[in-house]
Amino acid sequence: MLYSLKANNKNLLLGLGILIFTARNVFNSYTMIHKQWDEEQIVLNDNGCGFHEFSPPTVPQLPLWINYTSEEREDFKRVQNCLNNIYVFSKQLNEDRSAPFRSKLYCKMDPPPNIEAVLSQHKRVWFIGDSVLLQTYATIACLAAPNLQRNQLNITGDDMDIIYNHSNGSTLLRYTRYGLRFDQYERVLYEADFPEAIRSSTENDAIVMNAGHHYPHSEGPKLKRAASFIANATTNATIYFVETTDEQWPTSNGMFTKSCRVVCNCEAITDDRIAGNGAMVDHSRFSRNITGDLHLHLEAQQDKELQNFYESSIPHLTASFKNNLSSYPYPYDKVPSYLPATWRNDITNPILKQSAHVKIVPVWRQLVAHGEPHGRRDGDCTHKSLNVLIAISEQLLRTMILPKS
Repeated sequence: MLYSLKANNKNLLLGLGILIFTARNVFNSYTMIHKQWDEEQIVLNDNGCGFHEFSPPTVPQLPLWINYTSEEREDFKRVQNCLNNIYVFSKQLNEDRSAPFRSKLYCKMDPPPNIEAVLSQHKRVWFIGDSVLLQTYATIACLAAPNLQRNQLNITGDDMDIIYNHSNGSTLLRYTRYGLRFDQYERVLYEADFPEAIRSSTENDAIVMNAGHHYPHSEGPKLKRAASFIANATTNATIYFVETTDEQWPTSNGMFTKSCRVVCNCEAITDDRIAGNGAMVDHSRFSRNITGDLHLHLEAQQDKELQNFYESSIPHLTASFKNNLSSYPYPYDKVPSYLPATWRNDITNPILKQSAHVKIVPVWRQLVAHGEPHGRRDGDCTHKSLNVLIAISEQLLRTMILPKS
């Protein structure tokens, strides 16, 4: 049986097994990615959010997005005010901007774990990642301490410490910026903070990481190397690796491209974009020339060695790559790439799930299930609205509360 991707605040029908594609019918092999999802062992046990096994044609139990209650809306406002007070990340979306931003991710494992119960298990929780993880870090801090003020943050450059006091003592919440675009040689990962984190951490500590957003199509091999380095690290702590979240740029696969910066409206990811075959937005209305973007990505798209890398790293998608590359006269019409929206997680998850000390925090499918634009604002379709940040934070807490073995 075929299922299409449909979602709203009250109902969700998402076929994790097979997607319906357009009349071109060139993407049948892409359904293999959903077979891989079904086989992955990154579940949040039987109470997890959207990972229940099923046998077609039974419709699977899936994550739902539902409206906040009035009480939850007040909690939302408290977190929003806290984030505005500490302004770690500039303005959050206003709760009343539109209905989708008043919805929450509802899971069978609700209510979410008590945040004090989770954080108090640790003496230190060290976040190492990009600006989406910074958003998550700040959200976790404000969920834990809604009255937090900026003068309680110890900020050094782009890094910061927050002391969270609780009934069992205190927990250090630390953030270190890491991402290829502002760390060209990846010193944070290979030479500095991450090596220090794994060396100095005890079993009472946790390390929270992400990596994908700063690795464009041309840097896939570097992302694979980073995942392998993290998986092979020796540490007494548990590493919680947050999946790369969905991006909602109006491009071939929802991922960022230069000419969209600031001006593009965010769009919920579609079947075609999941497959890497989405239609590129009409940039003429922005008075911007997309030709620069086409040539920006052309070298990587025509790089046969890079194509071979992706075919060998994600072999079940080889046919889809070839279909995407041949579906237009010029491969570089696929801006930013011919790869599916999941390619970063396709590379990292199989590597990380083999590591005994790494737990994957699943968020990609949960956010796609939202079915609505949830960028921080139009013109920024990578960073997230507050309700989505709370959903990511709750997925992290759910993962952290589970047994470590």
